[in-house]
Order: sequence, then C-alpha cells, then structure tokens
Amino acid sequence: MDLQSLVILVGAAAITAVSVLVVFPLLRRAGIVDVPSHRSSHTLSTVRGGGIAIGCGITVATVVVMIWNITEHGVFGLGSILLPAGFLVLTWCYSAIGMADDLDSLRPAGRLVGQIVLALLFSATIAMISSQGIAHLLAFAVLGVTTVNAVNFVDGLNGYAAEWTIITAGWFAFVGSWIGEKDIELLALALAGAAVGFLPFNLGRAKAFLGDTGSYGIGAAVFALAVWLFVEGVPIVVIVAPIIFVFFDVGLTLVLRLFRGANILLPHREHIYQRIQQAGWPHGSVSLFHSCLCILACIMAVPTLVSGNTATTYPAHVFWVVLLALYALLPLWLRRRARKGAANT
Repeated sequence: MDLQSLVILVGAAAITAVSVLVVFPLLRRAGIVDVPSHRSSHTLSTVRGGGIAIGCGITVATVVVMIWNITEHGVFGLGSILLPAGFLVLTWCYSAIGMADDLDSLRPAGRLVGQIVLALLFSATIAMISSQGIAHLLAFAVLGVTTVNAVNFVDGLNGYAAEWTIITAGWFAFVGSWIGEKDIELLALALAGAAVGFLPFNLGRAKAFLGDTGSYGIGAAVFALAVWLFVEGVPIVVIVAPIIFVFFDVGLTLVLRLFRGANILLPHREHIYQRIQQAGWPHGSVSLFHSCLCILACIMAVPTLVSGNTATTYPAHVFWVVLLALYALLPLWLRRRARKGAANT
C-alpha cells in the first residue's frame, strides 16, 4: 500500500471516528433513536442515523483524492475529479433519502421513486461516458435500487453491515489496484476507512446503527464502485463475490415470504442472519461468521480475477453454492440442536 492509499484509509477512519463523537450526542438529543420493537434484533434504544458520520469520513477522503489529482496533474487533473465527484454526489443523495426516512418524513412510495430516479440518472451518466447500451443502463438502475435496499435490510445486528462494508470495499480496492484503476482503489479505501472508523461504535453494546442514512449511502457507494468495475471489464463473478450473501439472504427471504402469502412490505425478522441470531448466536458471532463467508467468496473469485472466466475457474464458482447452502441451513441446524438439547434435559 503506497502513501496515498494509506492516507485515504486512515484519514477516512479518523474523520468518521471524530464525527461520531460530535454527531451521536446531537442525534440522541434530537430523539433520533431506534426504539426496540417486536421486529428488532436489539433490546436497547440506540441512535440511528449514524451513517452521517460515515458520510463525513467518505466526503473528506474523497475531497482529498480530488485535490491530490489536481496537485499531481495540474489543469489536466480536473477531468479526473469528475468520477470521484459523481461518486460523492450519488452517495449523499441516497443518504438524504435515507435521512428523510430516519426522520419519518418520507413515505415508502416517495422513497422508492427517489431511489429509482437517482439510479437511472447515475446509469445514464455512465452510459454517456462509456460504451454501455440501454440494456446495461436499465440493468445498472435495477442493481442500484436492489443494492441500496439490500444493505438497508441487513443493518440489523451489531457490526454486521459495518464489517461487510469493510470487506466489500477492501475487495473492490484490491481489484481496482489489480486492474490499475487508482481512482477506484482510493474511493473504495475511503469507504472501507469510514466503515473502520464507525465499527467500534457498532460492536458489543452498540452506541449507534447506520440507520437508513448510512445503509442507503453505503449501498449507493457499493453500487457505484460495482458499476465502475464492470465498465472497466472486471468479470461479474469478481464484482459480486463480497455481495453474494447479502443478495442471497434478501432474495431468499423475499421469495419465501411471497410463497407464504405474507405482506412483503411489512417489517419482519425472517432474514437468515436474524434467524441465526434468534437460534442462539450473539450478534458478534453472526457478524463474524458472515464476514468469514464473504472473505471465502472473495478468495474463490481470485482465479477469475487473474485468468478471467475459463473452464479452470468454474469449480471455484461452484464452491459458492456450498457456502450459500451452509449459510441458509445454519439456522435450521441450530434450532434442531437446541430442541434436542431441551429434550435431553
């Protein structure tokens, strides 16, 4: 890791940590707290909207990236700040939608419309500056809305979303470095650093959750980086490696609820990670287990990153199925073991 990358990573973490100390008391004083309910995985009132601090960390680090580019390249560096600036605008626009939701001032229909409009605008911008067609534009928009909401759905356990963000952003930074895209590497490190700065406040007896503000912003950042990597020719398998478990959890839960005739718009506690926690694992163990699975998925994607999609890399992709099955079946095994233990006592 060179000096520039280290400065971005550490700087984002430091700014986020300082922002937490300033923002959290203000949020609590304003009554922006998550009160436990029947659908909650926690038992204490906790500050929500903690994503504001992460946004501050990402913002400062991204601005440093842009200033660094201009300093190194002079007037020719102006063109290189457009994508980092777009990255920053997208994340804050989605965070604003999430903030309105945290303040209970935005209806679900308005929230969804805002998400779709932002995803289409970003996708159209990417299509204009690349060779992507209308089909890709629509696919990008669907990916954007899906990613933002998926991240929002998994912000329920202490450390879960923050740890996943660190792994995902770290992987994207590694891939960006591998393909020689310095801007992708630095922006991904800004996201990873911000999550690192937030994580200590989200572990144990968590002092705050990301809230919709943070989960929407992180989802948007991951979406932007994923699309950027795709446009640069990175195989899809490599891009989705750290995201596959989040998508699988949300997708499977949605399908099962539809199959049972449940209202998918109502809050619930039926995600795989929530059922693992309900079966007896503490928050930290569930988060760590999910993080390990994501890391394994990334490791399995390394052959594809190196050699592309070839016959020799397919077995690694198949191994994902084993990991996904392990993740999906774990809550069932834990419940069965608990029942056997209760029957034997």
